[in-house]
This record gives sequence, structure tokens and C-alpha cells, in this order.
Amino acid sequence: MSPLPLSSRGTIGFFFLFLIFFAGCSAPPGNPADGKRWFLMNNCSSCHGPHGNDGRAVNIAGLEMGFGSFLRKIRKTDTQIMPSFPETKVSKQDAADIYAYLRSITPEITR
Repeated sequence: MSPLPLSSRGTIGFFFLFLIFFAGCSAPPGNPADGKRWFLMNNCSSCHGPHGNDGRAVNIAGLEMGFGSFLRKIRKTDTQIMPSFPETKVSKQDAADIYAYLRSITPEITR
């Protein structure tokens, strides 16, 4: 059996790098019901409102950012008011549940 030509090995290597990159960026399957519970337990509702769109902070109902961006945002916020949520406080799975909950909410104001 002869070895693969260099171009085939490069293509296969690129394919595996592509899979590894996108596997790391994808959200674990999230549960919106658990996400609502975590959203309330972590006090997100105190600023964003109980539905993510009826508080004094930015409307996050129907969230349109990708999971990787969401995770980076909760891990290291860019505001002084919003606390950071490290892995020890909100696991990646809990974040995926919150993300699923926020994505499931209709972004209209529910006041």
C-alpha cells in the first residue's frame, strides 16, 4: 500500500483541523427550561428582566449572537455593571442552557 500523496494528506489534515475548530465553537445541546432556571438563579433577571427583554439592561431575548460569543461575553464582560461568570460559577452546559432559553424567547417587549 503506497502512502497518500502530499496534497491528499494536506486536505485530510485541513479537514480534521476544520472539525476540531468548529466542534470547539459549537454549543452543547441546551435545555431552555433549565436555562430559565439558571437565568433566574444567577440573578440575570434583576437587570435583564425575567424574560430577558423587560428589564433596565440590554434586551437579550431572542439572542442573535453565536454560542461562542455568548460564552465569551459572560466569562469576561465589557461593562463594569455586569459580573463575570467563570466556569466555576456557570458551567459550559449551564451557559448552553441559558443560551437556549434566551434564543427561545420572542424578542418583543412583554411588559
